[in-house]
Amino acid sequence: MSATLDELIDPASIAGLLALGSSVVGGGPIAIVDVEGRLVGGTLPRSAAARRQAIELEGRVVGSIVADAEAPPALAALIARSVELILAGSQRLASRVRLEHELAIGRRIQLALLPQRFPAVAGWSFAARYEAAREVGGDFYDVFTIRGRSDRLALLVADVTGKGIPAALLMADVRALLHAAVDNADGPADALGRVNRILVRERPTSLFVTAALLVADAASGEIRHASAGHEPLLVKRADGRLETLEAEGALLGAFDEPVFEERSTTLAPGELLVAYTDGITEARDPAGRFFGEDRLLDLVRAGSANPDGVADLIATAVGEFRSGEEPFDDLTLVVAGRD
Repeated sequence: MSATLDELIDPASIAGLLALGSSVVGGGPIAIVDVEGRLVGGTLPRSAAARRQAIELEGRVVGSIVADAEAPPALAALIARSVELILAGSQRLASRVRLEHELAIGRRIQLALLPQRFPAVAGWSFAARYEAAREVGGDFYDVFTIRGRSDRLALLVADVTGKGIPAALLMADVRALLHAAVDNADGPADALGRVNRILVRERPTSLFVTAALLVADAASGEIRHASAGHEPLLVKRADGRLETLEAEGALLGAFDEPVFEERSTTLAPGELLVAYTDGITEARDPAGRFFGEDRLLDLVRAGSANPDGVADLIATAVGEFRSGEEPFDDLTLVVAGRD
């Protein structure tokens, strides 16, 4: 809802403007009234023949200038136009304040839903790095054990399209839906399909979600992976080889009954798995060049077998590449390793 005249008006600026206008007509009274005729500023002329000039803001009348009948005909129009310019600036400021408030709320929602600690799973270790962009995005990640199955763990990295509170709220909703789906589904592809049906049929929106979801057997290291239009997982083998784990699948919420492909691999002791969002590969330097996938692959190859070390290496390299440039998107990275 647009702000009203009395909410936007700057008393000091308007008082000075009215005083100047009054001096033009030898001290004659000039006033500003709202659409209901209530006095907002200045002094109302006593004459019934007072001149009136509408004040408009964004195509609607928000008030009037009321000038003494002896005032020059163009004076009320001139003051009205000046007030409109002042109000337009105030409206832009108010809109910016509201936007900043919305972004702050969205950011709090987002950060509150990120895991504060990782589950203690024998033989596994995890690391994550997250850096918020200037605006609220919808990146989120999680690592959790499946309900009733402490020997099974799930790892999730996702990205909601869009910004602001709508993206943050969808992120919260999808996170909860995915948790419930993983606990009850036959595997990651089934879980993504269940969530997609709910989003398409019960929560239609213009926002969509990319997601990489894997379920791992903690003892054997067997991993089942599915993707909803997300970046591939990276697997670093014990001998240094790097593999990409890709699976076909549409964005969540975009299509009814898409097919989510499921792929599998095994993570052996001394091996790593890296999941990330495009905030890493699409990070830009001051010249506008992208960090790119090749740099990321080289870093994973060069890194140690320690998840924290790899996460630090990648996050530091992205920061140095940006050379002080603000991120265009959230940076999200999760590294899982078998000890």
